[in-house]
Amino acid sequence: MVSFLLIVGFALGQVQAGGGAEYDFAAVESRELWIRHPVWGEPSFDAFERLPGNPVHRGSAPYLWPVNGFFFEDPPSGDWYLYVGNYLEGYRIETEHRSMCTAFRSTDRGGHWEGLGPVLAHQGHIYEGESSPVSGAPDVSVVYDQGLYHMCFDWSSENTTWENAANPDEHCNSGVGYAVADRPQGPFRPTGRPIATTRAQKPLLGKYRRLYASSLIRRAGDWLVLTLTDSGPYFGWALAGMTSPEAPGPYTEPVLLLYPESDTYHPPLLEFFPAFVHGEKVYMPATSVAMNRNFVCLFSAPVEEAHRPEAWRLEQHGSMWHAQSVEHEAYGLWGQAFSGSVDREGFLHVLFPTRDVEGKGAINLARRRWDCPFREQGFTVSAHNGPTLVRTALGGVVEALRLSASRTGTVAVMWDVRGPMGADAPRSDASLHPSVRAGRRFLELSGNAWRIAYSDDAGTESAVASGALEGPSGSSDVELRWTGEECAFRLGENTLWQGPLVRGKGALGLYLEPFSHAEVRAFSVHGSLQEVPVTLLYTEALLGAAQGWVHWEPAKSATFRYGEGARSNPGAPSPFVKWNFKGKGCSLWAPSGPEFGKAAVFLNGSQEAILDFHASEEAKSKVVFTRNCPEKVYQWLVIKPLDGGIIPVDCLEVF
Repeated sequence: MVSFLLIVGFALGQVQAGGGAEYDFAAVESRELWIRHPVWGEPSFDAFERLPGNPVHRGSAPYLWPVNGFFFEDPPSGDWYLYVGNYLEGYRIETEHRSMCTAFRSTDRGGHWEGLGPVLAHQGHIYEGESSPVSGAPDVSVVYDQGLYHMCFDWSSENTTWENAANPDEHCNSGVGYAVADRPQGPFRPTGRPIATTRAQKPLLGKYRRLYASSLIRRAGDWLVLTLTDSGPYFGWALAGMTSPEAPGPYTEPVLLLYPESDTYHPPLLEFFPAFVHGEKVYMPATSVAMNRNFVCLFSAPVEEAHRPEAWRLEQHGSMWHAQSVEHEAYGLWGQAFSGSVDREGFLHVLFPTRDVEGKGAINLARRRWDCPFREQGFTVSAHNGPTLVRTALGGVVEALRLSASRTGTVAVMWDVRGPMGADAPRSDASLHPSVRAGRRFLELSGNAWRIAYSDDAGTESAVASGALEGPSGSSDVELRWTGEECAFRLGENTLWQGPLVRGKGALGLYLEPFSHAEVRAFSVHGSLQEVPVTLLYTEALLGAAQGWVHWEPAKSATFRYGEGARSNPGAPSPFVKWNFKGKGCSLWAPSGPEFGKAAVFLNGSQEAILDFHASEEAKSKVVFTRNCPEKVYQWLVIKPLDGGIIPVDCLEVF
């Protein structure tokens, strides 16, 4: 780990002598000044602390990926149980080694752990109406009620493959099951009928069919199952709910509760599992399934109303989780969101799965006070499989830029960030679009080397200066300070470089190469800053509506603002796109041409305009729709083609 210190900042927005103001973007009060996103990344201000002894469990052959799990505190004994979902590497399915759940127990609140082995007695179990026995059953949740331990679990039959998992024939199936035991370590005995099956499930919204990772909730008068479901090539994940007066069932038909196509703000690529109850609410963490997976949201609903979609709300948008720079968290959060339980002392204890430096899964523990979700000062930002770019909502003319942090890998401090933001494709494992690297200036620190460079609007990089960070790698004092058009780059009391350097007026931020990490204590900027717009690419609209490329195709043309966009397929069944954003308003950009037709535009659920993209000749992209609102809020803009026509999707400028 390399530490570097850029002079500590002052209070956020404090006006200084000589004009301008001092902003510390690492102050907890500044967290809303950062743009957070499931693909791009985020600076997380969360206050989670790791428990000693991590990892509790690490993958070994053949089950190299223990990457799901459920944390359970046994009410009668107070013992802790970890129910771990064990997979083959890459979620591979093999007949000989099917996924399974094993348990671990601690009688001293995490001090020591005892492996209990498999807990679900499903071998050879054949559900009524099925011809193939249950084979894989990795993901579970457990509830204690009236002296019994009730388990909800996902399962697949012996003949299930990834090719038929979403569309099973009469010889295979999957779904959600129920089992019961007299002890938390089991054996849990499955019932004759499952809670739900994929084969019997009519696709919700025409695409959500496969039912898997599920949470069981005991309510005053019934039982609630919260089930994760996916949409295959659409790359959307949704949470569905089912209820029953009895734990084994029968349960009602699944109803979608949280899903990207809903008429509300909803970050894309979020996978739900598992839920936990605290007080009168049920909480559902949801983690990104992009290339980097540390972005986590927390949704909530009153327990007794949680079967109703309108009862759910976004409780916390990001700053829920951070990765540490340790070998067993090399790939960050992996497999699912954390599994939580709030104890009597007010601590939220969580199981969290990761992958280590060799790619093997690991099960770990952390905690924070429930009523103190954020640290007092500082944030963590990391990149794992792919790069991370986080930027502020503010920008302008910078007089000085200073940072206090510890880092591993390659970290760049950016200013004058003007490029668009977006994913490289509308899919899982999405990463940064190449265009996001355009239009920025930066100071890069990598090992004991530094360089100052910039990239133009086409993304071509040019070096300004470079050199070595002299002295011990453990600490260094660094500062960029402008006097007129001249900038001085200092290491401690020594000036390493001085010369002309453009300041610009764009946003500020941090860029991390893959497998890099920064613990930021202070990120202070002196200058004249104000809100600056950010442009969201077409991929954000496809992700936001969980469209994939099913009814769309990529389009490269100079008529699009950044040279590429998307176009709908003619006659496609009800395609639409949806940008989710936070801002005071937006401007929609789009080209026009002979092949295009009309579309309806909706902002926050209200139809605002009918746009006609048709023209006798191709015309370059321009602003075709603008709306303002009095305050900065979470919003969503939807475009729906009319009469089966073809429409272009370009970009959305948010301000």
